[in-house]
Amino acid sequence: MSGMLAGLLLPVAVAAVASSVPGEAELKVTGWSLFGSFMVGLVSASSLLIGAALGVYVRAPKRVVAAIMAFGAGALIESLAIELAAGGAEKLIREEHLHPLVGWLWIATGFVVGGMVYAGANLALDNAGAAARKAASLRSYVRRARREKATDMLVQLSASDLFRSLPAADLVKLIPHAETRKLGPGAVIFRTGDLSDGVYLIEEGHVEFTPGGPGGMAGNYGPGHCFGEVELVTGEARMESATALDSVKLLFIPADDFGLVMLNSPALESAVRDLVAVHTHGAASVEHHIRQQARGVDTKTWVEAGVAAVAMPTHEEAAHHHGKEEEGGGSPLAIFMGVLLDGVPESVVLGAAYTTFSALNPTFLVAVFMANLPEAMSSSAQMVRAKYTPGRIFTLWLSLVLASALAAVVGNLFLASASEEVVVFVEAFAGGGIMAMLAQTMMPEAFEEGGAPVGLATIIGFLAAFVFTTIEMAH
Repeated sequence: MSGMLAGLLLPVAVAAVASSVPGEAELKVTGWSLFGSFMVGLVSASSLLIGAALGVYVRAPKRVVAAIMAFGAGALIESLAIELAAGGAEKLIREEHLHPLVGWLWIATGFVVGGMVYAGANLALDNAGAAARKAASLRSYVRRARREKATDMLVQLSASDLFRSLPAADLVKLIPHAETRKLGPGAVIFRTGDLSDGVYLIEEGHVEFTPGGPGGMAGNYGPGHCFGEVELVTGEARMESATALDSVKLLFIPADDFGLVMLNSPALESAVRDLVAVHTHGAASVEHHIRQQARGVDTKTWVEAGVAAVAMPTHEEAAHHHGKEEEGGGSPLAIFMGVLLDGVPESVVLGAAYTTFSALNPTFLVAVFMANLPEAMSSSAQMVRAKYTPGRIFTLWLSLVLASALAAVVGNLFLASASEEVVVFVEAFAGGGIMAMLAQTMMPEAFEEGGAPVGLATIIGFLAAFVFTTIEMAH
């Protein structure tokens, strides 16, 4: 706890030292300015390691993490609005003598473009495996993946009159139970007389069906074909054999899992019960009944109803989903790039604005430090749930701390001597990325974990950062 307190006070101490150094800074790159920007970037990102330790070892209550996250978000909002946007506008209007609307448009363009770039990059990285760095983004990613899988599966199921006659909102619950099976040429899927073990959807390759008697299916079928559904519902033995003609990829829904889903879905159970009742009058009767039921169903509406019923996964389900994907590799690099995307814009702004400690604005530094702490706590706890080892987690965050310090140096190197218009635009661009990050990840996760009280925590964070602004106004 004492180490955490010391870490929280570190940026405040830096700000106090900065305010005691006399003199005005010149806007130019020097060895000392590069060193100073590196240290500022290092200080602002050091809270990531503190947050990682808390997330891995302490496991603070979710509401506490959410409150700290909201506090940090409030501090960043104040810094973005007053220090960055308003401060940039003041420079353009008063010092560069631009028209107020031109100054506003210059900053607004930077914010919008920065936000769009962040959103696009964040989506691409999430799809590559970076979603695991935050619980909220991981759950959103898993739900999106399930909806995509639901669409593919329901489109295939809609080719079957039987499934199209059943409620799609209940059938979509089978998605977590679906298995992928890959078979080589000549592999036997089932034989005539076998009891139904489930239903099959052909995703790749071709399957040959050989009837074993009257009513058995014959012919070769390829991707998009669904088979075995009637026996699944009626409990009949297979009336034909099925053999892979080439390399085949099948989506398989086990009969036992179908039964479990049916028990928890009254509408599905009722529909299946009606089919079984009709089946007592013979196979022809059940096939006629299925065709009649499916005739009035609009396929597009049926699929959309099923996709809309896909539930948001729990934290545990999301972590389990990522854990299975992680076995395929590639995710650790994506996660590193994701947290780098979250942190670099802040460091660039700090580096670009740095000249000397005497001119250092502590407001944004403290806001970044406070925002990094809960982000690392939440992300590290999520990575633990996704089966990342502590060594792996700390290596990632340490790398990000160093990358943030280097980003601050880059910001100072390329922007400290640039024109005021360029500096303000780049800062606005980075500010748009930070604002998008707050809206897409930090605030949704804070509210989800902490509920209504996070609103007050956000206000307190805003006012805490505003203290530094009001103190500067007195000078």
